[in-house]
Amino acid sequence: MATSNTARVALNTLRNAPGAVKKAIREGRGRSSRRPKTAGRGHKGSGQHASKHLQWFAGGQTPIFRTRPKHGVSNSNQVSYEPLNLTKLAQFVERGKLDIDNVIDLKTLQESGAVGKITHGVKLLATGADQFNLAVELEVTQASKKAIQAVEDAGGSIRCVYRNRLGLRAHLKPEKFDVLPRPAAPPRKLQAWYTDPNNRGQLLPEQRLRYRVPGTPPPTAPSDKKQAQPDPLPSESA
Repeated sequence: MATSNTARVALNTLRNAPGAVKKAIREGRGRSSRRPKTAGRGHKGSGQHASKHLQWFAGGQTPIFRTRPKHGVSNSNQVSYEPLNLTKLAQFVERGKLDIDNVIDLKTLQESGAVGKITHGVKLLATGADQFNLAVELEVTQASKKAIQAVEDAGGSIRCVYRNRLGLRAHLKPEKFDVLPRPAAPPRKLQAWYTDPNNRGQLLPEQRLRYRVPGTPPPTAPSDKKQAQPDPLPSESA
């Protein structure tokens, strides 16, 4: 039996293919090397150091973005709500992703995918109000008057509840809180909106009875009946 002249492959005989690994260039190692002295960076200046130039840097002269005037206004206090149309709401109910037998709130809307990431709240809009015929019970941040009328004409109800950033996070992810925070009242500039009966806000007397901290028993309406007073103790003279 003829034996092969090739050596057996073992861990001690493994080698890289010729030309697979290139020798690294040694920088700053004398004139006989490929990149002597300054290592190809030249003399003086910021290019000789490891720092990189900024894209807008113009060598020290006034940058171009400072030579042009500013346009527009940026409002840092702007609040943007996630829009929700009646058409999209009806579609998710028909697909079975939303249950009209239970209250549809912000947590339910986000889990079903009807709205995206909720930063400040959800506003219900009236697109598709003419074809809307579902008796749903909604709880959103704000709603247009036409959308409110369409929901109530279909036999449903709607309630607008304000939540600050902490309250919104506790509502969407209650499992991250050991103790749920108390609901915050609307700021002064929004109290008139949530008090208007046409907006179905939480500050209305009929809505306050339903506004409670999750996990606590619902409040009861004040009764007009006077509580029975206990009989007075008999006097010592008697």
